[in-house]
Amino acid sequence: MDDCKSLNDASDKQYTQQQNFSLAFLLRMINGISDPIFLKNHQHQWILLNDAFCNFIGHSREELIGKSDYDLFPKAEADVFWEKDQLVFTTGITDENEELFTDSCGTTHFILTKKYLFEDELGNHFLVGIIRYLTEQKQVEAALRRNNAVLKEAEEDLRQQTQELETTLYKLQNTQTQLIQSEKMSSLGQLVAGVAHEINNPVSFIYGNLYPADEYTKNLFSLLELYQKHYPQPVKAIHEFTNLIELDFLRSDLPKLFKSMIIGAERIREIVLSLRTFSRLDEAEMKAVDIHEGIDSTMMIIQSRLKATDKRPEIEVIKEYGTLPLVECYAGQLNQVFMNILVNAIDALEDSVLTGRWKIKKQLKTDNPQIYIRTQLVMPNHVTIRIADNGTGIPEDAKKQLFNPFFTTKPVGQGTGMGLAISHQIITERHGGSLEFVSQPGTGTEFIIRIPLIQQRQISNA
Repeated sequence: MDDCKSLNDASDKQYTQQQNFSLAFLLRMINGISDPIFLKNHQHQWILLNDAFCNFIGHSREELIGKSDYDLFPKAEADVFWEKDQLVFTTGITDENEELFTDSCGTTHFILTKKYLFEDELGNHFLVGIIRYLTEQKQVEAALRRNNAVLKEAEEDLRQQTQELETTLYKLQNTQTQLIQSEKMSSLGQLVAGVAHEINNPVSFIYGNLYPADEYTKNLFSLLELYQKHYPQPVKAIHEFTNLIELDFLRSDLPKLFKSMIIGAERIREIVLSLRTFSRLDEAEMKAVDIHEGIDSTMMIIQSRLKATDKRPEIEVIKEYGTLPLVECYAGQLNQVFMNILVNAIDALEDSVLTGRWKIKKQLKTDNPQIYIRTQLVMPNHVTIRIADNGTGIPEDAKKQLFNPFFTTKPVGQGTGMGLAISHQIITERHGGSLEFVSQPGTGTEFIIRIPLIQQRQISNA
């Protein structure tokens, strides 16, 4: 009997040692895992914890073993944990949920907990739980949502401001034509320069912030890619929200959206520069300037009138610029001469539509409405600017009166008859040059501006 008892004691001791060894080995193994892991008995008490769980909770293993959720967490949180645990114990179904828990410092965290039911060889049931920390991910998602909201708001603001700018420019073009034709040249220059200045500030602000906003978005997308790489299997809620916002489409379309906004802002900046160049408010006195720059700025302002309409094809502008030095002139006034002649050329081309010369469906490439602009240096010291159109030409009975004040071939209410009269005065009296025209019915009209490179002192002081 003593021998049997000794054998049993030795066997129990060996079994206990094996159990202790297995437990120690299991503890070492789970301590090597960075995710918090815990084991609960059927009484919902912790019986095995890895180091990551203890660090996560903020208590030592000795403080946690044998305790339940109600010993550490607020009752509301403990009720949730207990209910989820009991579901696993009673059904054996693996449970995975996003939860909130409060640590020892009173800070609330987002966690993802996955719980399994485990049964040992004696039929005892245990609950195994693995925790993933979601607080940083939730913060990134919230930041991304906030950033998207800011981007949408910025997009809407930019769209609204662009529309307002387009409306302002449209009104400005109409206003400038009225002012030019009613001999208010000085007021026009001030208006154009003032509007250009006011537009330039908000456009520069928008343009300067588009590139950083685009870079911030790319950084957030890069961060999102890292999360997808390291957490390839998102929780159901994240997966559903990703599908809801069409994340793949958003990631491909948002850079295109920024590119479009940048192109639009650059276009507005070009228009503003053209307005400032055209007005030449800071160059009211005689000054040497680039004539081509003045022509180009004028063309930019009337660009909308060159586009195709439902009645005629697009007006093609052909430039043949010669090599010119800087020309001494009143730049703002000379730009207004270009404006008057170019607007008249466009009007003449549109009048030709009434004769059926250009039809959208039957247009020929060699017979589209066209404006030709040619510049040339005429030795020894003159510059010639030729502006021609291939419209219907000027009637013979109107040629002798073309530069007379208040004479116009346009219908009542569409012209004052002052544009060419003022232009003739600016070229001949202010610049000591000449303004002439050549026109043949049915073939078009060409205006020829000729001014000296350097103004005579008595003329510049006039």
